[in-house]
Parts: sequence; C-alpha cells; structure tokens
Amino acid sequence: MTKASALRAALILGVAFAWTTQARAETVADFYKGKDVRMLISHPPGGGYDVYARFFARHLSKFLPGNPNVVPQNMPGAAGVVMANSMATQQPSDGTVIGLGPGSIGTADLFGASGARYDARKLSWIGSMNADVGVSLAWHTAPVKNADDLMKTELIVGGGGATDQSVLYPTALNRILGTKFKLIPGYGGSAATSLAMERGETFGIGGMNFSSVLANKPDWLRDKKINILVQLALERHPDLPNVPTVVELAKTDEQRDVLQLIFAQSSMGRAIFGPPGIPDDRLKALRGAFDAMMADKDVQAEADKLKIELNQPMPGEKMAQLVNRLYNVKPDVLKKAREAIKTN
Repeated sequence: MTKASALRAALILGVAFAWTTQARAETVADFYKGKDVRMLISHPPGGGYDVYARFFARHLSKFLPGNPNVVPQNMPGAAGVVMANSMATQQPSDGTVIGLGPGSIGTADLFGASGARYDARKLSWIGSMNADVGVSLAWHTAPVKNADDLMKTELIVGGGGATDQSVLYPTALNRILGTKFKLIPGYGGSAATSLAMERGETFGIGGMNFSSVLANKPDWLRDKKINILVQLALERHPDLPNVPTVVELAKTDEQRDVLQLIFAQSSMGRAIFGPPGIPDDRLKALRGAFDAMMADKDVQAEADKLKIELNQPMPGEKMAQLVNRLYNVKPDVLKKAREAIKTN
C-alpha cells in the first residue's frame, strides 16, 4: 500500500470513527442524561392542572431514558393559550421543554380563541392523562329524568360565566339538538351552581365535570339525588355505561360532525405536548415514557391515593391524529360549531 493509499484509508477510518462517536452521543439516553427538562403548566399553582402536571413531572424521570431532572414551571394565562403560544414560538424544540394543559389547547386556535397564535397540528403531542368527561344532570325532583325527557321538557339550569362549560354546553345543545335547557347564568363556579340546585333555585346543571361530582358530591350519586342525562364527551365514562354521549344523540351526520368538533377536547383532558419539531427519537421516547407511566401499577396506586383520575389516557399518536382530523372538518361544520358555542 502506498503512502497516499494509507493516508486515505486512515482518513476514512477517522471519519467513520467520528461518525460512530457522534451517533453514539446522540442517543436519547445520552442526550437526556444530566439535563433538566422543564415542565410548563398552563394554570396557577394549587389547581387541578397543577396537581396533574406535578404528579407527572415527579414520575417522568423514572421512565425517560437518561433519567433527567424534571422541573415544573407554571405559565398560566388564557386557559393554556399563553403557554401554547410560548411553546410554539419561543421554547427550544430539542425535547427539554414540555407542558401540560387542557385539551382545549388542541382546538383554541381552530375556534378562533382570542390570542391563539399557533397551529395545533404542529405541536408535538405526547399523551393525555385522562378524559375530562362532562355531564348534564338534573336534581331528583325535576321532571327531566333522562336524555329523551330533555328533548321534550324544559329544565331550568344554573350557569357560571360566559365561557364556562355550564353555559357553553347547554347553549350548544339547545342550538344543535333542540334540547330544552332554560339557562340562568351568573352563578359563578360549580360550587354556586351546585348550591342553587340543592336549594331548589334551579333543577339542574348543563355542564359539570363528572370527576368533580365524584370528588366533591359523592352523596349525589350514593343517595340518588341526581339523574345524569347526557355525557358531554366523545366516549362514555366507565362509571356511566348506560348514559349516552352527545354524539350518540345526533340525528344527522352534520350534527354529529359539529358535536364531535365541539366536544373533542374532552378526550384530551390533561394534554401533554411539546414544541413543534422535537426530533423523532426523542418524541418517541417521551411518548414511550408516558405510555409506560400510565400503565405502571405503582403510579396508578399513588394516583388513586391522591384522587388523581387517570381514566382513559390517550397516547400521543392518537392525539395527533385527532387534532389533524378536527382541522380537516368542512368549513361549514366549523362555522356551525363556532356559532353554536357563541354566547354573545
């Protein structure tokens, strides 16, 4: 071998060694080892989203290759829109920043929410920890006992502010399905609407999270003080197998499409996502860590102890598919959905 050939061979070997070393350094475990991963939280400390996010952050390191340190950081504002804007335009896309917020982040810009400056299809969806199943319910003394009755008999319900589900959802159902909710808004939060119903000022609530009923009003179910009329979700809650969802009440394909668009966010109750463009191997690892955590018996046991509901978790791939499907709805369906939830 000539000196030139030997030099070329040495150079080729050197380049190959460098490529091999570089590839080895870029493995997910090596990337995350010793790093901090920031977990942004869409709401202030102490609330439900904060509780879920800190629970997830506390366990993530165990399941993510490289076992990075996970640091929660609250970034509240506009029901998650502030955090989503930051995620889409300001945060690094290398997999060191993720966030948790409401499923409405997936549809806020689609519905034209004020201030939303991101495309939800481009976000890196990692997983949702549960499905936020809302319900419409009636006090046991009300003549309305089920969904069929709600189509024929007026039900007086209390509601909160203009953007609260207790106002938006019964308004939408009246316009789309022809339900007979008679809404009295201005009661404030769920505590006030619940008290109004218990006192007899109203006879029901048009939209309330079923998890809130389980946690705060277990006597309503135990003592049969309420009748749950319809589930404000795309899929039935495991504890409510005989109560129909709004989608099941649709009489036409158009109604079904509009309802699916409005209530799709319910299946992404505690949505975890990252900025656009996270490298494929790291996104796959983040999604894998989420799936493993949701299936872990110790995690489930701690969640049960803390009354953190992990019902119907949704994998990141399924979330991405859902968001893309929602963005592909017909323009007239989107227009009707926006009109249905409009309260002013």
